[in-house]
Amino acid sequence: MHPPGPLANFPLLRSRDVDEVRTCLQRAYGRAAITLVHRAETFYATINGCQLQNIGLHFGRFGAPVTFEFPPLDHFCQLFPLRGAGENVRGRFAAELAPGAGALTSPEAPHETTISADYEHLVLSIDAKALTRKLETLTGTTIVEPLRMDPLQTFRRPAARMLHQYVPLLVETLGTAKIPFPDWWIAQTEQLIMTLFLSGHRHNYSNLLEQNTADAAPWQVRRAEEYIAENAHRAVSLEELADVTGVSAFSLFAAFRKHRGYSPREFVTRVRAKHGATR
Repeated sequence: MHPPGPLANFPLLRSRDVDEVRTCLQRAYGRAAITLVHRAETFYATINGCQLQNIGLHFGRFGAPVTFEFPPLDHFCQLFPLRGAGENVRGRFAAELAPGAGALTSPEAPHETTISADYEHLVLSIDAKALTRKLETLTGTTIVEPLRMDPLQTFRRPAARMLHQYVPLLVETLGTAKIPFPDWWIAQTEQLIMTLFLSGHRHNYSNLLEQNTADAAPWQVRRAEEYIAENAHRAVSLEELADVTGVSAFSLFAAFRKHRGYSPREFVTRVRAKHGATR
């Protein structure tokens, strides 16, 4: 009996048939390929996945050494290895896959992943168009050249460490939560993840984010809190708060962390809990 793994309440595939797994991957990713490194009777694919609006979370385990080949996709991915070892190759870049050392992929380039028999991971996927819109909001700039993430994941930035800690907690929450998820919760969760993703990892627009880190004043944080409280009955976006306070969304997010010790999303959750709101 194989353990179901994280997100077990969102099962996508259970199979010993490599061809069935290949068909499943191709249905989701186009020209994706899967190859057993050598014949293995232990092969057993366990894939679980939960899709919100612009963000998806998946768990994968295969029980045998496997190589995956993926074509250019329409989303960004971050791999969070839970056990085992592997390697993700994108062009001339190779990233180690092991607990505490993952990888990032961007839509514009194909990539290849090879994993050990005991390898398991979580995968965070973010729609490319949605992430680009978030970047435009955070920087106040129209994005012309496609966003490209540095494939080598590090945890030097606080936001990257926060995201690495938050994703497993989110997976645990999804594994016990009741469906459907509240609209306000999906909106706030996705805003937080995309903001942490963009500010925590290097990419070709990092310099613009770094230029927009001037602190919002304490009064602007208070104004944002007042606006959230006034609109506790509905989802309030970070972009909306930026319009209300007159500062960039990224500056406001950083100011909440500095002056309050929590994010705008966490404050929204507290206010809604206080008011007993559910949607």
